[in-house]
Amino acid sequence: MNNVHTFLRSLPAAQQPDWESHTEFTRVEEELSAAPELVDAADVDALHAHLAEAAAGHVQIVQAGDCAEDWAECNEGDVARKAGLLDVLAGLMRMTSHKPVLRVGRLAGQYGKPRSRPTESVRGMELPVYRGHMVNSPEPHLRARTPDPTRMLTGYRAARDVLTMLGWGGGARRARPGTEVWTSHEALLLDYELPMLRTLPDGRRLLTSTHWPWIGERTRQTDGAHVAMLAQVANPVACKVGPGMTRDELLDLCEALDPGRTPGRLTLIARMGADTVGERLPALVAAVRTAGHPVIWLTDPMHGNTVSGPEGLKTRLVRTVVREVVEFHRAVTDGGGVAGGMHLETTPDQVTECVADHDRIHEVGDKYTSLCDPRLNPRQAMTVASAWLG
Repeated sequence: MNNVHTFLRSLPAAQQPDWESHTEFTRVEEELSAAPELVDAADVDALHAHLAEAAAGHVQIVQAGDCAEDWAECNEGDVARKAGLLDVLAGLMRMTSHKPVLRVGRLAGQYGKPRSRPTESVRGMELPVYRGHMVNSPEPHLRARTPDPTRMLTGYRAARDVLTMLGWGGGARRARPGTEVWTSHEALLLDYELPMLRTLPDGRRLLTSTHWPWIGERTRQTDGAHVAMLAQVANPVACKVGPGMTRDELLDLCEALDPGRTPGRLTLIARMGADTVGERLPALVAAVRTAGHPVIWLTDPMHGNTVSGPEGLKTRLVRTVVREVVEFHRAVTDGGGVAGGMHLETTPDQVTECVADHDRIHEVGDKYTSLCDPRLNPRQAMTVASAWLG
């Protein structure tokens, strides 16, 4: 273990599985450390250059995909359908913004999930909560829900295969420039991410698990391991910004993640809620602008608008999601920032996890296959993308 890993492991780290006592943990860590990089520096640098254009207002971004990826969908057909939906959404955004649109998938690594509670009650049994395929299984029994570090190796192989299907395999980009699907995921599981943190010949450190990692609302502490890890890397990085974020917290985060005030380095993903974004966001945008950070602002209109449907199933109302998209654009403009695009949870499947409005809430659950939070189906996602003002 090198000095950087030792330092990062000494810091507080939220939302981590308790599996270090597992007999296979050391072997898994060694195998991941020896495994080939999933992305290379040239491609990450190319994305960074595109994001610098977005920070200048010349390019828009659609970042979308599953809440939690399913290994069963690690095949050519499903990956192509997810990429195809990104293509459609990018086309709609391009029509309204008249600007090029970067396609970024929640793909090839969105296998870990932060959760609000460590356990849940299922049919009268208290079980560890499902934390994504890289940690445990969603099946409702104790053995399936027990964290298993060997799943990180399966996750690595699944991510490698998806990257290959997207045209990134073997370090040779096959996609035509301008049509690439870049990969992103929440850099949550330190026992997976740290072995993928590699030092380049030029001395930079690259997180080779994905092109574009982000930090979630639950792991954004400036004294924590997640922020410290992404502060080290050459990748462009992103961070979620919730309604509880204060001005000082946000400026501390920006200073930690973007000390050089470099265009394209830092993206802030606002997940405020439709009723809050117009009130809370303009002042935060203005503060970041005044501090000199050339950030890209994205809207995540999903996580702040989750409500309960029939039988307690989580859902989101498309009308409310659209309202947050519109209010976000106005808020960022009022604050003098750059509204760069959208971060959505979507699926190419015809699910009924989200519904149009309260009048249709009885439809939730007719087809509900998400491993975690509710996703927009293609028609709903197109409705939201069409609301983007550009």
